[in-house]
Amino acid sequence: MKTKPSILTILFLLIFSLFSSVYVNAQDTSVLLVELTGTIDQSSLEIIKESIRQADSINAEALIVILDTPGGAQQQTFDIADIFLESSIPIVGYVFPSGSTAWSAGTYLLISTHIAAMANHTIMGSCQPVEITLEGTKVINDSKIINALVEWLTERANIYKRNSTIVEKFVTENLNINATQAYDLRVIEYVSNSIDDLLNDIDGFQVKTSAGNLTLNTINAKKIQFTPSFGIQIQRILSNPILSSILLMIGILALVFGISSPGFGAEVFGVIAILLSLVGSGFAISTLSIIFLIIGCLLLFVEIFVTPGFGIIGIGGIICLVIGSIFLIPVYPNKEWLISMEYVETAIVILLAFVVLVAIFFGFLLYKILQIRNKKKVVGTFFGEQARTIDRITPEKPGFIIYKGEYWEAISDTVIEPNSKVIIVGKEESRLIIKKN
Repeated sequence: MKTKPSILTILFLLIFSLFSSVYVNAQDTSVLLVELTGTIDQSSLEIIKESIRQADSINAEALIVILDTPGGAQQQTFDIADIFLESSIPIVGYVFPSGSTAWSAGTYLLISTHIAAMANHTIMGSCQPVEITLEGTKVINDSKIINALVEWLTERANIYKRNSTIVEKFVTENLNINATQAYDLRVIEYVSNSIDDLLNDIDGFQVKTSAGNLTLNTINAKKIQFTPSFGIQIQRILSNPILSSILLMIGILALVFGISSPGFGAEVFGVIAILLSLVGSGFAISTLSIIFLIIGCLLLFVEIFVTPGFGIIGIGGIICLVIGSIFLIPVYPNKEWLISMEYVETAIVILLAFVVLVAIFFGFLLYKILQIRNKKKVVGTFFGEQARTIDRITPEKPGFIIYKGEYWEAISDTVIEPNSKVIIVGKEESRLIIKKN
């Protein structure tokens, strides 16, 4: 005899299925974590582009952008902010960990995210632009520039219903505020002290993206750490303004040294260093990639057909080809900076100290090169000078003599015994012509 399932049993199964579905969905959700640390530059833009593509491919619930930056390039900052605005994936800006800062360009990015959060004891602000002149660093007070930046930043704040009055002061007064103040003044939505706290806080938050309104489901979401591609990691290193300046100085000095004293490969290293510095300075990498590839091919051609063997020229050619392959991606020129004054001043001190050390080193090398050259010029005026034979020299057999500590091959129309004093009377190709004293 079959029994019908009771109403309570059916309700239990329905409730169990509902909770099981919710649990599975929670376990299936994920968020992608991407770090923007150091100066904001072209590599930062490439990191954001690449991370959004990955977040889209894994159907991430949100992209969490972890900020700790003194600021950076203005155009790249605006490009990244535009990507945030057009993103179909919710973007969460998070100043983390404790002690981190989102100064200047970092504040522009934080205000441009769908959800803004900070950890305790972090700081945002100082958005007045900086320029570097021959007189030193100074903040820009040009009303045309300031008003444009104020309008841009306050409009982004209005999009996400943040306090535009306070946001304006970031630019006009270089205002700085901590996480608690930012939350109380409605500049950010959350103060969260860890990634897990942040995921709990934003769960259920409604976000308006380019794809429409979305409700976040981030409790128990899987945290995936974004890792930039190898090309972007190299670009990130080279984009550091201090390193790119150092590479340029070393490259120029190495090129001068190589031209002054060829044969040691310094000129090859100098060209590579200069090209790498141009990459870091924001020149179009697609163009530089072609330059690297052409130079690499030319160096290998010279190594194979002009100077058979494999030495510094061939190694330089291979390096150029590798770099050209890695950096076959587009970038843009970069002139304007939204960066904290403290960072700029520190960078200038480091660069000046390095310039002095490198200049002293290469100055010493050039001094030694000039000494050698002057010595060779003196040797070129040895006609009529005395020397001493080392070998027995006959009209049929040349031998060696010593003149001022240097060995020279010599010929004579008479027989001259070893250890005899002779006079240099002429030169025939690489041989000296001598006669008895």
